Amino acid sequence: MTPDYEPYEAVVMGAGPAGAAAARLLARWGHRVLLLARPESARPPLAVSLPPSTKKLLAKAELLNAVEAAGFYRSTGNTVWWESAEPRVESFAGGTGYQVLRERFDRLLIGLAEQAGAEVRRDASVRAVRLAAGRGAPARVDYDSTDGARHATARWVLDCTGRSGVLARSLGLRRAEPGLRTLALVAAWSKADGWDVPDETHTLVESYGDGWAWSVPLSRTLRHVAVMVDPRPGVTALAPEREADAMYRNEIGKTVVFRRLTAAASRQGAVAAHDASPYHATRACDPGFLLVGDACSFIDPLSSAGVKKALASAWLAAVTVHTALVTPAMEAAALVLFETRELEISTAYRRLAAQQFGRVTGRHDHAFWTDRAVVQAVDDSDPGHAATVAVPHAKVRDALEDLKQRPAIRLARTSRWKVTARPAVLQNQVVLEQRLPTPRDPAGTRFLYGVDVVRLGPLAEEHRQVPDLFEAYNRAHQAVGLPEFLAALATLIADGMLEHRPV
Repeated sequence: MTPDYEPYEAVVMGAGPAGAAAARLLARWGHRVLLLARPESARPPLAVSLPPSTKKLLAKAELLNAVEAAGFYRSTGNTVWWESAEPRVESFAGGTGYQVLRERFDRLLIGLAEQAGAEVRRDASVRAVRLAAGRGAPARVDYDSTDGARHATARWVLDCTGRSGVLARSLGLRRAEPGLRTLALVAAWSKADGWDVPDETHTLVESYGDGWAWSVPLSRTLRHVAVMVDPRPGVTALAPEREADAMYRNEIGKTVVFRRLTAAASRQGAVAAHDASPYHATRACDPGFLLVGDACSFIDPLSSAGVKKALASAWLAAVTVHTALVTPAMEAAALVLFETRELEISTAYRRLAAQQFGRVTGRHDHAFWTDRAVVQAVDDSDPGHAATVAVPHAKVRDALEDLKQRPAIRLARTSRWKVTARPAVLQNQVVLEQRLPTPRDPAGTRFLYGVDVVRLGPLAEEHRQVPDLFEAYNRAHQAVGLPEFLAALATLIADGMLEHRPV
């Protein structure tokens, strides 16, 4: 007997931050969405730190007000013992962040997705995903839920299943970072009279010989403490016993700060082991499916940006699917934008991790650190990771000084001026936007210092005095200040996009 398939416009597999946020947005934008939330894990929940910059993404996903009202413990920054034994206190510049228990955070986001109109199936386990054989045909998703076997069809399937990577693995798209393994061993600790640290709200990070440790507070008295190790033989000197508890105690014993802090505290519950090894997908999307958040790539926990990255990916995934559903002609451009952004974000965090690990190699001369400083560094010869060629600031200053000295100007666009149409997001859809590729931004620039350079170029050819050009620009476009206008004009000249002709 052929099972009955319930029709949806999008099926979102996985209800972590990426899945719940994407489902909420798509439902808010009028689409019929099914969100499949897997059964909650029996392992102890994990605490994570959300920096203040996450608020912009929460606002985009229309989640900020609810998160603000949820009463999560606020953080003012980080205290680190990294390349030095002396503490470095890093205060957030953009307000306070949140210290959250993932289980509670995820439940909040799932509830918000449901409130927005997404249909949520809790305790769902995906059995099979069959993508459409032809363009425009629906995919089929078979899953088990609390009320038995169920079946759904959808034009779009979003894999938000994180490390499980239900679709990413079945399509053979998952690639581990070569030569890197990271195991996170985590436990909760309490101290009734508070913790002896510079700021009790801070995330704490300490490097040691062959690993590193971090701690996220959930209240004044409760903290999660983790150690990051490489479980491969000969890298981290793990305890002879393979049990998580023995390994954890062995690693805490190698630290200085964390050994002191935990000696005066009480451990709550068992040690949980989490695979934190980085990986990436060879492809982020195709017509009919997207790999979102950790399903596409997993960045090193050192960045504390996992949830932030997931929310950014979810927002763009929702925009991509919404665009494809309401403006089919823009589907290809939307997929290109999603793929490009996922690669850019993954690459940026890999570079950041390599830099941070490299800073420690002078203090700890060990393969744990040198492997991570080298392996994660991105090869600039790879066409997918083209380096940006920066024009020295001196050239911009010279061009600006020359503009000030000239009694008159006669500017013309050079052969480098080749405006192209690139996909960009306008509100909640992908559109084609004219951009100007430059030496400093080969992908294309639209605005410099708030000035629309695509429109400034043709306008510059029509005027012989800089003040006249400035007034004409402000009459025709959104007004900008004179310093910003001059900086943008000088940059175009310094980059060789505009040149002076004889007056």
